[in-house]
Amino acid sequence: MKIRDTLSRLDRAQHSLWFKIIASVVVAALGVAAITAHVVVARASQSDYRVQVVEPRPPPPDANLTAEEKAAREAARSIAEANARQINDVLSAHADVTGVVVGVAVLTALAEAVVWLGLGLTSLAVLLVLACISAPLEYFGNQRAADVGKFIASIGVLTMAFSVLMELLKILYGGPWRVLAIARNVINEAVRLKVSLVFIILLIFGLASLPGLLDAGTPLRYRVQLFLSYGTGGTFWVIAVLVLFLSVGTVAFEQRDRVIWQTMTKPVAAWQYLLGKWLGVVGVAAVLLTVSASGVFLFTEYLSGQTAVGEVRPFVARNGETLTEDREALQTQVLSARLAVRPDLPAPTKDDLTAQVKDRIDRLRASDPIGFKETQQLVIDTYRDIADEMKTRFLSIEPNQGRTFVFRGLKTAKDENQLLHLRYKINVGGNDPRTVYRLTFFIPNQPAPFIREVPLNLTLTMPIPASAIDDDGLLKLTVGNADLERQVANPETLTFPPDGLEVFYKVGSYRLNFARVMVILWFKLAFLAMVAITAATFLSFAVASMVAFGAFIIAEGAGFIWESLNYYDAEVEGKLLIHRLIIRIIALPIAWAFRFYSEMKPTENLVDGRLVAWGQVATAFLLLGTTTAVLYGIGVAIFRQRELATYSGQ
Repeated sequence: MKIRDTLSRLDRAQHSLWFKIIASVVVAALGVAAITAHVVVARASQSDYRVQVVEPRPPPPDANLTAEEKAAREAARSIAEANARQINDVLSAHADVTGVVVGVAVLTALAEAVVWLGLGLTSLAVLLVLACISAPLEYFGNQRAADVGKFIASIGVLTMAFSVLMELLKILYGGPWRVLAIARNVINEAVRLKVSLVFIILLIFGLASLPGLLDAGTPLRYRVQLFLSYGTGGTFWVIAVLVLFLSVGTVAFEQRDRVIWQTMTKPVAAWQYLLGKWLGVVGVAAVLLTVSASGVFLFTEYLSGQTAVGEVRPFVARNGETLTEDREALQTQVLSARLAVRPDLPAPTKDDLTAQVKDRIDRLRASDPIGFKETQQLVIDTYRDIADEMKTRFLSIEPNQGRTFVFRGLKTAKDENQLLHLRYKINVGGNDPRTVYRLTFFIPNQPAPFIREVPLNLTLTMPIPASAIDDDGLLKLTVGNADLERQVANPETLTFPPDGLEVFYKVGSYRLNFARVMVILWFKLAFLAMVAITAATFLSFAVASMVAFGAFIIAEGAGFIWESLNYYDAEVEGKLLIHRLIIRIIALPIAWAFRFYSEMKPTENLVDGRLVAWGQVATAFLLLGTTTAVLYGIGVAIFRQRELATYSGQ
C-alpha cells in the first residue's frame, strides 16, 4: 500500500507545473553544459589536426626560369594548396562539433517533451532500468554480451522516442476541425491495429540490431556505406509497407465494420474524410521516419569517428602519413555531397545516324531476302544499338593508343581551387582479377604524365588539381592504353563502362544532404499513402492491399521495367506473339507513368556521397505533390458516389 501511495504521489508530482518548470531548466542546463564542454575540448585539439602548405623551394635570385619552369612551379604550388585544403577538411572532421551538437539538441528536445507530457519521472525510471540491464553487459561481458546490451538500450530509446513523438503528433492534430479529428483517430489506430503494430515493432527491432551486424574487420568506409544503405533504404521499405497497409486498413475496415456510418452522418464531407485519413497516415509516417533518421544519423556520426584501416586511433595514421586511404575515401567519397561530371559522349547527327541505320537494315535484308521483315520495332532497336555502339567505341582505347575526354562545367571548382578526383574503372575481356594494366594519364598543366597500375573491374580514384581546368571550365584529360615510361603497350583494348569514368568534387555538406534525402523519402511515403487510400475507397481490404502494394513495387522498379521492355519485343522471328503484345500494352503505360518516381533515388546518392540538391527536392515535391493531388481528387469523386450503408451492410 505504501508503494502504491508513493507511486501515486510521484505521478502527481511529475504532472505538476512546478516540477515541469524545474525539470525543464535542469534538462536545458545539462544540454548546454554538454555542448559547451564538447566544443571547448574539440577546439583545444583542433590545432593538432592541421597541416600547412609546403612551399616549393625558391629558385636562386639570379636564376632565369623559362615559361615552362614557371608553369611547373605554379602547378606544384596549386597541387600543394589543394592537397593541404583537402587534408585539413578531412582532419577537421575530427574536431567538428556539428554531429554532437545535433545529437545533444535532439536528446534535449526529446527530454523536454517528455517532461511537459508529464512523463519525466516515468521516463527516468525506464532509463535507469535499461541502464541497469545494458551497462553490466556492455562493460563486464564479452563482445556478444556487449552487443546484446547495446541492442536492449537501443530498443528502449527508440521505443521511448516513438511514443513521445506520437503523443506530440496528437497534440499537433488537436484542433477542433473534423479533418484533424479523423487524423487523430488514424494515429490511435496505428498502435491498435495488429498489422501496424507488427511493422512498428519490426522497424524498431531491425534498426536496433543493425549496428551489431557490421563486421569490425571491414574497412570503415564500407561499414558506413552498408549502415547508411540498410539504415535508410531498409527502414524506408518497412515504413512504406506499413503506410500501405495502414492507409488501406483505416478506410476499408471502417466500411467493413460499419464504423463509417457514425462518421459520415456527423456530417463529414468526402473530401474531409479522405484528407483526414491521409494526414493521419502521413503524420505517423513522419514520426517513424524521424525516429529512424535520427537513429541512423547519430550512429553514422558515432561510426565515422571510429578507427579506420591503417590508423592507430581515429584520424592518426599508423605509418606516420597524414591520412590513410580508408579515412580519405570515407570523408571525401561517402560522408560528402559531391558533384560528379562525366565526359562528353559523341552525339551523331540525325542524318549520320539515319544513314547508318539504313545501311545496317539493308545488310540484314541482303543476308535473308526471303525471311527478312522490316518493322517499326526493328528500326527503333537498330537506332538504339548503333547509338550504344558509338558510345562504347568512344569509351574504348586500343593498345598503344590514347583518347582525350572532355569534362565540362568545372569552372566553380577552378575558381575555388578545389581538388578534384578522377574516378575510373576499366573492363578488358573477361576481367581476369590477376591482370593489371598500366595506364598513362596526361593531365593539363602538369610537368609529366601519371602512370597508374589498374586492376580490371575495380574502381580507383586519382587526385587532379584545379589548375588542370581551363578558363572555360573544361578539363581535357588524355588516357593512354600503355605505359609511356617503359614504352610498353597493354595487350588488349580496354573499355570504360558508362559509369566508369567521371570527375567529382565536394560541393556541400553530408548532413544537409542527409536531411534533403529524408524530405524526399517523406514525399514518397505521402504519395504511397494516397495511392492506398484511393484504392480503399472502392475495393475491399485484401484487393486494395494487393493493388497498393503492386503499385509500390511497380513504382520502385519502373525504371528497370521500362528498360527491360525495350528488349521484350512482341514480334519474335517475324511472328506476333499475343501474350507478349498484351504484356507490353499493360506494362508500357504503367512503367511510363511511374518513371518519375523510380528515377528518384535519394538513398543511392546518399550512400555514394553524391549531391542531392534542393532543386531535386523541389522537383520531387512538384511531381509527387501533383500526382497525390490528382489521386486525392479521384478518391473524393469515387467516395461521393459510394452507397456506404448498402456496401457495409453486405
